[in-house]
Amino acid sequence: MSYTRERLGELLVRVDLITDEQLDAALSEQVRTGGKLGEVLVRALTLTEDQIARALAEQKGLEHVNLAGIAIDRAAVVLLPVRMERRRNVIPIGFKNDMLILAMADPLDVEAVDEAELRSGMKVEAVVATMSQIQYAIDKYAVASDALQELELSELTDAADEDLGALEGDVPVVRIINQLIREGVVDRASDIHFEATERGVRVRYRIDGVLQDVAMLPKSSQAGLLSRIKVMADMDITERRRPQDGRIALRVDERPIDLRVATLPTPLGEGIVIRILNSEVAFHAVSDLGLSGHNLEALQRMLLKPYGCILLAGPTGSGKTTTLYAALQEINIPTRKIITVEDPIEYRMDGLTQVAVNPRVGLTFAAGLRTILRFDPDVVMVGEVRDPETASIAVRASLTGHLVLSSIHTNDAPAAITRLSDMGVEPYVTASALIGAIAQRLVRLLCPACKKPVKLLRERLLAAGYSELELKTLQTWAPAGCPECRDTGYRGRQAIFEVMELDEELTRLTLRNAPADELRSMAIERGMISLRRDALDKVAQGLTSLDEVDRVVI
Repeated sequence: MSYTRERLGELLVRVDLITDEQLDAALSEQVRTGGKLGEVLVRALTLTEDQIARALAEQKGLEHVNLAGIAIDRAAVVLLPVRMERRRNVIPIGFKNDMLILAMADPLDVEAVDEAELRSGMKVEAVVATMSQIQYAIDKYAVASDALQELELSELTDAADEDLGALEGDVPVVRIINQLIREGVVDRASDIHFEATERGVRVRYRIDGVLQDVAMLPKSSQAGLLSRIKVMADMDITERRRPQDGRIALRVDERPIDLRVATLPTPLGEGIVIRILNSEVAFHAVSDLGLSGHNLEALQRMLLKPYGCILLAGPTGSGKTTTLYAALQEINIPTRKIITVEDPIEYRMDGLTQVAVNPRVGLTFAAGLRTILRFDPDVVMVGEVRDPETASIAVRASLTGHLVLSSIHTNDAPAAITRLSDMGVEPYVTASALIGAIAQRLVRLLCPACKKPVKLLRERLLAAGYSELELKTLQTWAPAGCPECRDTGYRGRQAIFEVMELDEELTRLTLRNAPADELRSMAIERGMISLRRDALDKVAQGLTSLDEVDRVVI
């Protein structure tokens, strides 16, 4: 903020952001303490950084940008050295008409523009941002880009022959990995994907269920990067022919974070996926999951049962674990003993006895379930029913006085019943044990800062599942894109549900091993709200878009 006193002060008074008296007081404080006028005004809480940045942009006829959340072009960032960016409080954020777009805290600093043009070899178009946002962007993008340049210049040998565990934090391979992990946590990514390609290592984040490109790391860095991650995850860095699993525990911005790491050999080299788990996650209450009134009442009735089996159905990444923990939270009282067997233990909850599966020592879901039933639990949670033995033990445990909660991979709630049959569980056992099944998916929520109303064709709305009566009052919304949502139009996710509570009619169909289609028709006739219907209701509430529903639900 190296503004001249007269220029900045007169400007702020002219646009009525401060009075003459406030300017005089700020100038006196500046003389007494030193520093810059803008910093004095911000420190005294007279103005915010954003107000000063907007005033400067208006005075110079420049664009004001909010760097928080926007996608900054890494190809632009690398054109200037980090030291110069910090010294001048500038950062390149992209390109426009063969010009370099330079975000500046002080657009009056013509020397910074001259230096940027000299170093980049391009003409510069200045835009104005706050100093704190620029410094944050430098930490987020430029430091990683600087390390990336070092990677490209270095001659990395086969890292499996080196002691990568001894690498220090100033080594480029370590800095780039640390920065990518930190950035992924800050950007709310659920997974980080390192994918081997012919050109290099493609890095992508999965944010709100959708993959987004982050960087393309040089091919020469592939061995070092992947081996470093293996060392962090306590894997065998010499093994490249078979998949491996590992775990990393660390702190990011003082928050404990667990990383689950998996490798997969491919013809172009190993790929690695890092799943990010926040150890300090706040557990949801059942009432906060997004269940409609009808579905919420049905689930709460099921959880009041003293024994029986409740199954959560859906693909990987559909939020089943979050719902299971919310259900456990609902019934977690001192008079109940609750034991879980999980692979892995994703979140720790007070009041539960949690057991992690370890197939290498023979502790499978089935073996763990057999053992914990001897510990006299009231409630058992099995992370996943994935084989006939686990299915049989879990269902039969619910017949002997235990409330059993588990997940199963099926497309909808009725298919959970037929899936148990496929696993060899007799229909009469399922009919006696199963309380209900709940299918779910996750849909992205429209960004509240930029969503816009949209009028869709009547034919499309009818085909989607709305009735003529609903169309009379229906208002639909669409994504627009803004800095708050990284120009995606969506921010955050919410679950949609299909809750099937077994009654006499559904139990009768289960006993005769009816197909899933017949079970579904009867369940809807008996009041079940389908996944799609629940999603359409969320569209009508303005929470999501019809395009997002079509992406997630058939």
